Amino acid sequence: MNKKIGIISIVLTFILGCSFLASPTPTASPIPPSQIPQIPTAIPPTATIAPTQPASLGTIALDFVALLCDAQWMNGYEHLVACPPSNADLSGGSAKLIDPTSEGLPANTPVMLTVVGTTSNAVFLRYPTFSVHPGDRFRATLRCQSASTTCDIDFRLEYYDANGKYHSPFVQWSYGAGQPPINVDYDLSSLAGQKVDFVLGIQSNGSGSPQENGGLWIAPVIYRPNP
Repeated sequence: MNKKIGIISIVLTFILGCSFLASPTPTASPIPPSQIPQIPTAIPPTATIAPTQPASLGTIALDFVALLCDAQWMNGYEHLVACPPSNADLSGGSAKLIDPTSEGLPANTPVMLTVVGTTSNAVFLRYPTFSVHPGDRFRATLRCQSASTTCDIDFRLEYYDANGKYHSPFVQWSYGAGQPPINVDYDLSSLAGQKVDFVLGIQSNGSGSPQENGGLWIAPVIYRPNP
């Protein structure tokens, strides 16, 4: 009996000793809800960058290129046929639309070429009556054809008033071959409130051929800023 009790004691001692040697895996203590970091449900919107310019700064109130065939063509001595057929006599002067890429300009740029004739040193285009508003401006880029070496012309913006009186000169720009293009942004405030017929014209000051004294009107318009 004493022998059995001794064996049982040894076994119990071994089991208890192993239980003390093996440490239980610790469990994480719960974090109080008040201490749990809160993840934002939505990211605050970033600041909106305002555009540097309004979506639309103004409108084209009169497009001289688009209305070329609606203009009255003149050369100072006679009326010319507007937008004549390709086989027409152009000795009195002419005007036409050209491919802008032929002059090194971006495609779709509106370009009008006016050429003096052999019987006159000028050509004029009188446009339909237009009501000038405050803030209206005449805008265009003016130069001769790039291949010309002797071009010497005056570009003119003139007008007929409501009584039929012709105002010439009104404003003009002189251009010679080799010069940089003339970028025009002319204020028409002096005509605000009037109904006028604008006239675009060129006059040759040189002795070259009519083709050498052709004037390019690049994107000529009356620009009207938004109120």
